[in-house]
Amino acid sequence: MQFEAPSIQAAVAKVMARWGRLDVLVNNAGYAILGAFEEFSLAEVKQNFDVNVFGLMQMTQAVLPIMRAQQHGRIINIASISGTVTGPSQSIYSATKAAVIMMSEALAAEVAPFGIQVTAVGPSGVRTDFLDGRSMKRPAKTLPEYQVVAQTMTGLGQLNHHQSGDPVLVGQAIVKLAPMAHAACI
Repeated sequence: MQFEAPSIQAAVAKVMARWGRLDVLVNNAGYAILGAFEEFSLAEVKQNFDVNVFGLMQMTQAVLPIMRAQQHGRIINIASISGTVTGPSQSIYSATKAAVIMMSEALAAEVAPFGIQVTAVGPSGVRTDFLDGRSMKRPAKTLPEYQVVAQTMTGLGQLNHHQSGDPVLVGQAIVKLAPMAHAACI
């Protein structure tokens, strides 16, 4: 999936037309592609980076001129604990979320003089549909030799909708974070 700049610009224009300013951006688009590293095609990896990294980048670049002009704004990028700790099946997903964390950290330093705050939020297993077919994909090619990946995928399937994290609490934390000063990574 390739994000198109015109749709992003249209969304930003719609917000500006309605509210006249843009104070908070929450970049929450993302999905996981899970499997053995050897199984992934380059196209599958690029698609995951398109959504998890480049979509976030384009959305952020679309709002930065507005926030700079306002001398105020908060960008909240949803990363994942998998961007700092990983395991079997998570190589590509973890790479995308590590990119989100590092981009957020560097961007925070760049835009601080303009009164813009940037925070990467890295939740752990949150009770959502993230581990089912709507938010998680498998590579088209699977190799039976990777038993550790097969075992991990079985475990993740059993964990689906039973993760320990409460999505309501995560949402409340993001709402509390939006007006806070100086919260770089949580």
